[in-house]
Amino acid sequence: MSEAEISVGCVGVGGRGQYLLRSLLQIPGVAVTAVCDSDPKNVAEASKLITESGQKAPAEFNDWDKLLAVSSIDATVSALPCDLHAANYLAAIAAGKDIYGEKPMCLSVAECNAVVDAAEKSDRIVQIGFQRRADPRFIEPIQQVHDGELGTLVEGRVAWANSWGPLYGWFGQKERSGDWMVEQAVHNWDVMNWANQCLPKRAMGLGRAGLYADQQAERNVHDYYSALVEYENGVIVNILHSWVSPGQDGHFTKAFNDEYTRLIGTRAGVDFNSGIFSYRKELDLPDRAGHSHQGDINGTLLSVTTFINSVRTRTAPVANARHGRDAVLACLLVREAVNRGGVVTLAELQEGA
Repeated sequence: MSEAEISVGCVGVGGRGQYLLRSLLQIPGVAVTAVCDSDPKNVAEASKLITESGQKAPAEFNDWDKLLAVSSIDATVSALPCDLHAANYLAAIAAGKDIYGEKPMCLSVAECNAVVDAAEKSDRIVQIGFQRRADPRFIEPIQQVHDGELGTLVEGRVAWANSWGPLYGWFGQKERSGDWMVEQAVHNWDVMNWANQCLPKRAMGLGRAGLYADQQAERNVHDYYSALVEYENGVIVNILHSWVSPGQDGHFTKAFNDEYTRLIGTRAGVDFNSGIFSYRKELDLPDRAGHSHQGDINGTLLSVTTFINSVRTRTAPVANARHGRDAVLACLLVREAVNRGGVVTLAELQEGA
């Protein structure tokens, strides 16, 4: 397949979808030939972005089945509310389209298993939107973790301390978003699964909801939670996730607004967001960057570019359906532990699916 032959349809072209679209339009040899959204305003804005980039006006749809029926479309890029992911991804695979689908892949164990089964029975490229799997700040340090740079792995630390919210709309409805343990923390659990080369086996947690009920009557997600997660290899990960961090108008206090994913062993620790390794004092080694990349990184552009390369070359995507399922399993484990206010095992979660 030559570069000029990649025809892409975009499903869901609101905020995140338009960001993905802007990335696609920067990739040589990609023609965005169709857009789909239930909101006509989003469709009009997306079509304008495409024509202003110098491409032909795309076909416009409000029904993804009609877009998927267009035989000339090679691949789709999807950015929908989370409760629509499974249905859309299964439809794309059934229609014979390669698909880049935003995270989380699904909201239940059964849905995840269905997408994995469909993807692996097909010859389609199915990439889940974990842009960190295309980012050298994660790829190179994780390889060093696998090579033993940290020593025996002991502890993980994850935080989402958000001063820039809370978010409302469908994000505030757990039936649609999966709650924050799924919608937002799925990135971190994918990295932890990747680095540890195994899955969690149990979790315990506590949380609070209802703190912003006066702003959204139907809001039923957790506004704060904390959990401990034990992996199969013995690593214990502590996650703190909060929408009550102070800060306003974009001027966030670093002490309260933060996001990180860190892993620590008996020899060293690594902060994956920066790629920096720090060593125990007895080793007398300076902190160092664990990756070779220089300059800024646009993780979304890198991720979408790797997808297009997989479509062209028919090679495995950097984040496949199994990665998508395993990350969601970790998320659902934490969510159930927080909901119960106690201990839950992954075996229990899977048996109850």
